[in-house]
Amino acid sequence: MAIIATGSKTIIDLSDGKSLSVYLGANQPRTQIHDVNASTYSPDWTTTAGKLTVTPVVYANQTAIALSNTALTITWKRKDGSAAEAALISGETVSGKALTVNKNNLATATSKQLTYIAYVAYADPDTGLTINATADITFALLTTGEDAKSAWISGEQVFKYTAAGAVSPAQITLTANLQNVTMGKWQYKNSSGNWTDYPTTSDNASITGTTLIVKPTHSVFVGQSATLRITTSDANIGDTTSIYKVQDGAPGGEGSPGQNASVVFLTNENITYAGTKDGKVAANTKVCNVVAYTGTTKVTPTVGTPTGMPTGMTITVGAATDNEIPLSIAVAANSTLGAAGQLNGVVNVPVTSPVETALQIHWSKVNTGATGAAVYVLTVYAPGGTVFTNGQANDSDELTLKAQYFYGSTDYTANTKAQFLWEKYESGSWVTVQAEATGNNGNTYTVHAADVVGSATYRCRSRYNSGSVYNYDTITIIDKTDNYQADIDSTAGDVFKNTVGQTCLICRLWQNGAEVDPLKSTTYSTTAPSSPSAGDFYYQIQSSGAATKLMRYSGSAWVDVTTDATYGHEKTYTWYRRDKDGNPMDSGAAFATGKVIYVDGDDVTVKTVFVCEVE
Repeated sequence: MAIIATGSKTIIDLSDGKSLSVYLGANQPRTQIHDVNASTYSPDWTTTAGKLTVTPVVYANQTAIALSNTALTITWKRKDGSAAEAALISGETVSGKALTVNKNNLATATSKQLTYIAYVAYADPDTGLTINATADITFALLTTGEDAKSAWISGEQVFKYTAAGAVSPAQITLTANLQNVTMGKWQYKNSSGNWTDYPTTSDNASITGTTLIVKPTHSVFVGQSATLRITTSDANIGDTTSIYKVQDGAPGGEGSPGQNASVVFLTNENITYAGTKDGKVAANTKVCNVVAYTGTTKVTPTVGTPTGMPTGMTITVGAATDNEIPLSIAVAANSTLGAAGQLNGVVNVPVTSPVETALQIHWSKVNTGATGAAVYVLTVYAPGGTVFTNGQANDSDELTLKAQYFYGSTDYTANTKAQFLWEKYESGSWVTVQAEATGNNGNTYTVHAADVVGSATYRCRSRYNSGSVYNYDTITIIDKTDNYQADIDSTAGDVFKNTVGQTCLICRLWQNGAEVDPLKSTTYSTTAPSSPSAGDFYYQIQSSGAATKLMRYSGSAWVDVTTDATYGHEKTYTWYRRDKDGNPMDSGAAFATGKVIYVDGDDVTVKTVFVCEVE
């Protein structure tokens, strides 16, 4: 049988109101390399060939919305690192709702990282309501021959008050993390908007140390918040944070049948860090938000404790702003982000309302050269976009993937000694789809719409000369044509602590907004339910193995109907696993079969990705 759907992170909105989805595609890689000695940039955004264009792809439910549609409006903003959003500047223009950058603005960015944000609004002609969505894309500047300087503040940001006025925690300790700079002092912004030295008290005898104690009684609060910053030996390097006083609220529950369905997502799922030649990353903090909707109403999600962070990374779940929950992703100075040689990973973010799910933040690390050294850098991108609609992408049933390969600031992409091999993730393994070839013979790969079922992940492996170490980069192509979508749910939020935990993973299958081959029961247990009625079902968890049995009560006994053509599920569900580095587990063989499987701590090592293919 042919695969009709593959489990993905896409959440389908089954409510009567439409859900707006936005994807941002760029014609250039998301990393730009600056050679300090030669004063060159690769790619050079000021040239015709290197000009950056960011194009939105917008959907209302599964229907593509043309950028020329008058009901569609897009407002573009920019953000320098973790600073506040701002208007576009010189060299950044919008035409036909797409953003064009023809100036090397990363060079003047304080953080050497620019995020472009698209605020999208669509006036739905069917309901008369305006629905909104936000998407962003981040570009980073990698500089050779220069030691990085950075400073960032870590610590909690919220004092919580009960209805009785009790506050927790009693105090917050902020820490200044510094790299290649020395500490200046702590300051706060007063009611006039001016920066003022933090008052010295018995809590803080000095404000020039790298730690600061903040109490809710300190005189630094303006209203219910305090804005703090650190200064350093470099006037251009510092960081700012805010402390808030909030009132706890009760979490909301998922809507009952017949009500609008809910959707929850991250504003930025992919984060790239620049490392030294030894794999060490400068201290920095990045932010992405958790956003939720019930029907067309924006609601505040309930977010648990993220898990799976690599060594050196911490994530703080912040207080809701405009119904969005910000995740502050902090990396300590000189962190390697995991084991030696690890270049990417995934962090799980559990959400318990308005739906129960686990979102994922994908992080990757690009190692740059220190003074006198250089490294190989591989980036895969799709100039024509990453989405097929009705079997077409830009009026073609093909999408071209391109690999960009640099040694330091020298472009080796077309070098006859640079070798490229392309793979596709299928049935638990990376399968070669284009054999290793050199230079311009191997640095591109063509994806056909027929090759993508819902979504497909491709990987390029590159190296310089045979026998050298491979570089890797991946990209995911989405096909909005397929009428089946698979969505994986977890009964326990996919959150294990200290290798202890258990959950049932459920593959739900949707077609044109309606669920097909639905669950027979929502009872998952090692023992049968008491007082059953004839025709009742439950999923029986086994003493070993992940597969469950579908049990039906005949009126006198429980009967295994897992493979029964009359009572069993119509579709075939095959599960595979990938480890924290994206490599297939179980030697690429199937991990389990069935619509519902049981997973416990023995099945998860640090972070394990479960993929379900439906036939």
